[in-house]
Amino acid sequence: MRTAAPLLPVLALAIALAGCGRPSGPPASSASPTSPDDPRFLPLAAYDMSDEDVRTVGRARWTLAKDCMVRLGFGSLKDLDVDPVPAWPRRPAGTGVVQFALYASDDLRYGVQDPGQAARYGYQAARAEHERRYPQKDWTLSEYLALTGEFVQEDPKSVHGHRIPRRGCLGEADRAIHGTNPQDRKDPVLSLETKSLELGRQVPAWKAADRAWSACMRKAGHRYASPRDAEIGDDRQRQELEERLNGSSRDPGEPSALEKRTASADARCKQQTGYVRIVHAIDVRMQNQLVARNRETLEAQRRWNEDATRAAGEILEDRS
Repeated sequence: MRTAAPLLPVLALAIALAGCGRPSGPPASSASPTSPDDPRFLPLAAYDMSDEDVRTVGRARWTLAKDCMVRLGFGSLKDLDVDPVPAWPRRPAGTGVVQFALYASDDLRYGVQDPGQAARYGYQAARAEHERRYPQKDWTLSEYLALTGEFVQEDPKSVHGHRIPRRGCLGEADRAIHGTNPQDRKDPVLSLETKSLELGRQVPAWKAADRAWSACMRKAGHRYASPRDAEIGDDRQRQELEERLNGSSRDPGEPSALEKRTASADARCKQQTGYVRIVHAIDVRMQNQLVARNRETLEAQRRWNEDATRAAGEILEDRS
């Protein structure tokens, strides 16, 4: 289950770091939802890693990466805490690269739904959840390069006299667990989850739900055609940019009062119009169709996940 997973871009190019930038956050319940009436239920989730398996793979991955870092001469990382696993490393500021992070969450697949949560986090609940669950560590540039192997311009490819492995120590760990780097292969679950939304949004009942939600938002003083438009919020972002240019002291990493108001109205309108119930039912139907058409590929993905979880468990057991 993917919850609060970040997609981290390097420079102006956004890249999804499968298996390294998508650790799952805690599910809303300890048990996986099994009823199609539960808005957290998604048929494709049966072919994805469980929350506990992702945690096992993450711990094994960082355990191997830590060993690799010590081998490369970073002895101070010998006692690095890997439970909870650290967040995906960020390149140090001021080193010639601008990074942004986009976060996705299965719990927010249809956008914000809880007015109280929206009033606190705006449209950034996925980011807040990820930051709570995965502690961010400040890395030196040498450490960052050795961990990720994400080189730009004249970055050194060696450290302490040792060649940095392809994709860094984290990439080396991935290959030990999965046999290959996950970001080098297509994830059919993620692809079909995206396809399901694309197909669902073309269904007349989904479009009608968007229109009902939009009418509710207009009454609240917000003009958006769909929840996706509200979340992107080009007009809101322009207003927030103007505020910053005019000397606003607001932390740009925190949601503005306008974003919070918009998100709260968004969530209330979803509740008032029954939006999530309608679109979730369509999404489930689309996913069932996609599963039926892609069962062989999905079963292969499930086996690949199971093999990785088994390998990760053996790595952790060997070091216990």
